[in-house]
Amino acid sequence: MRSGLLLALVLGCDTAAEFPPTPAMVAFAAPGPARQRQHAAVAANRACTGCHVEEAAEWQGSLHQRANIEPAYLRAFAIEPMPFCRSCHAPEALVDQAPDHEVSALGVGCVTCHLTSGEVLATPGTGSAPHGLLRDAAFSSSRACEGCHQFRFPGRMSADPADFMQTTVMEHEASGSSQSCADCHMPREANGKRSHRFVSSRDPEKLKQALSVSAERSSGAVKLALRPVNVGHSFPTGDLFRRLEVSVEAYGDDHAVVASERRYLTRHFDLTSRGRMLLKDDRLTPAGATLEFDLGPQAAGFPIAYRVAYQRVAHPQGIDEAAAVLEDEVVLAQGDLPAR
Repeated sequence: MRSGLLLALVLGCDTAAEFPPTPAMVAFAAPGPARQRQHAAVAANRACTGCHVEEAAEWQGSLHQRANIEPAYLRAFAIEPMPFCRSCHAPEALVDQAPDHEVSALGVGCVTCHLTSGEVLATPGTGSAPHGLLRDAAFSSSRACEGCHQFRFPGRMSADPADFMQTTVMEHEASGSSQSCADCHMPREANGKRSHRFVSSRDPEKLKQALSVSAERSSGAVKLALRPVNVGHSFPTGDLFRRLEVSVEAYGDDHAVVASERRYLTRHFDLTSRGRMLLKDDRLTPAGATLEFDLGPQAAGFPIAYRVAYQRVAHPQGIDEAAAVLEDEVVLAQGDLPAR
């Protein structure tokens, strides 16, 4: 980072006008993990939030800002305290040291994404600013998100998706979607500006809108058609333990379960000496899937209930998926099929 721009950002926006952009000296550098700028980043970020008040109010309390202090992450980190995790959850901290409160509370700050080289990154449609701007279309593409939202398991180097802990960008490319990450995760507000709340994966209503479910039965057999709606990647994506729990059960007049079946749509792993090895990935692609369940003749004559839930796993219990401890869940769809 050019020291002149950093000083200008710390002192305030007006001072930054003394340091105009010099396109020949800078090039697009995508945001990424392990920036390790510590309190220099905290100070520069304070200058950002002092001028960009609306964006700062949205970012404050967002998943980006709370990346290193969110309780679910802290519980998971306590179980597997790897510096590797800190590089994305506290990118301005030193990866091998626990950050102090200020650096930790910064999380993924304004500067983490917008100040990656010598100028403040912006998209081509951004208006004028009292400081240097590097306007680049790549900043609105998946390249801007890839550094922290697609990465391998530690120690693995191949291009095989099975060696990746997260594959969201690969999934987006395979989907053929014309929408960018920002189109869904940073939708435009009424004033035309991009939202900096980053709420999609924690918004129950948005999650429910992201999946269409239809059901039909024939005696003890049930078909559930699951179709993602305007989702440009696998559903769910991100954390390797997120999953959909799909269940069907026939029940009697007293609601006692007569027959049932449960499945998890997720990345299924085995535990080996090399760590977690991918066995199967049956998450929903944008094309969706039709699941068939056969509860057997004992289900005939009884109503059947179905349920689809989006689950965030706090931590797995070995390879027994049913025993996993849940952080939370959102029921996306449920219903009853009459007795036949």
